[in-house]
Amino acid sequence: MGKNILIVGGGVAGLSLSIALARQGWQPRIVEANPEWGVYGVGIILQSNALRALDSLGLAERCLEAGFPYSTTRYCDHNGVLVRERTKPNLSNERFAASTGMLRPVLHQILRDEALRLGVEVRLGVKVQSLVQEPDRVHVTLDDGTASCHDLVVGSDGLRSQIRNMVFPGHPEPLYMGQSCWRFTAARPQDITCAVMYRGAKTQAGLIPLNAQKMYLLLLVAEPGNPRMARSKLRELLAERLSGYGGLIQELAQDLPPSEAIVYSPLEPMLMPPPWHSGRVVLLGDAAHATTPHTAQGASMAFEDAVVLTESLVHVDGMQNALHSFTQRRYARCRMIIENSLQIGRWQLQAWDNRPDPNEDIVGLSTRTLELLREPI
Repeated sequence: MGKNILIVGGGVAGLSLSIALARQGWQPRIVEANPEWGVYGVGIILQSNALRALDSLGLAERCLEAGFPYSTTRYCDHNGVLVRERTKPNLSNERFAASTGMLRPVLHQILRDEALRLGVEVRLGVKVQSLVQEPDRVHVTLDDGTASCHDLVVGSDGLRSQIRNMVFPGHPEPLYMGQSCWRFTAARPQDITCAVMYRGAKTQAGLIPLNAQKMYLLLLVAEPGNPRMARSKLRELLAERLSGYGGLIQELAQDLPPSEAIVYSPLEPMLMPPPWHSGRVVLLGDAAHATTPHTAQGASMAFEDAVVLTESLVHVDGMQNALHSFTQRRYARCRMIIENSLQIGRWQLQAWDNRPDPNEDIVGLSTRTLELLREPI
């Protein structure tokens, strides 16, 4: 099987795949549209199944050292009064805590450094202009006129995937589910040593430790109609949405960072039907399956994708058989994450609209979801 692979997109999924393939002696190349090769976001939660996948890439220990491991979630009311505490299930082994918070730019740097150390070629500031497939190769032309030929092209270019648009006509579109998430980074008080979730009247806030100095605040809120938020007004708008909280959340609301340091994200899940490949082009990560953050599994699914696609390419005979095996191993697991995350979000929206579902069981569904992730990938 050919080993010349073009990866379109140099984020979590693309970098993880390049590392996994390079460790097998393959020759992955990355093209990334962003000339700065930066990352959008503040913090990220790595569940222990993510660390299990990162361990196979040789990166788990680096992430643990750079992040903040924890295994407990505290649930509080809007004033910060403790309601209950839950120990999260560990999905791998005792080497890892149940979760690890870390700065997203730090994770990106760890992946970048490892890919470059392994000799992965990276081209920045270019996009794919055209793809022409033959039975045994894909001809690619970039928007700078560069042409090349590859055994496989991987679209790991995110929710708005250009490769998905080019190769999969009639594909599902990301669909706004009624909620958005606000995030920013702040100094971590000494007593924030685990995830702390606060239940507001019509929102949910959370604090996630990232390292010895930093944490991030997240706020889930209903935003009917998916309105466009003026970048310059994010600080003002977030202050309004935090106004019903007391305690530490109120203190943070009174000292928000400038608008450019606040991340606002409408929640727009998307699931591609199988197969996730057409000919010798395959989708990876959010390009194939984008979830909401309610189970904190978006990055975890991308890491697992990279591990499974590499295993399929190395151990399954024939490119089409390998790509079919990849989708077969990943589809049900990713669908479960998307559906369960969406259910949690819908329960929240119903409660905020004064129509609580009598069957609501957010903690129970979250726990059952994590238990299912113990299964091998």
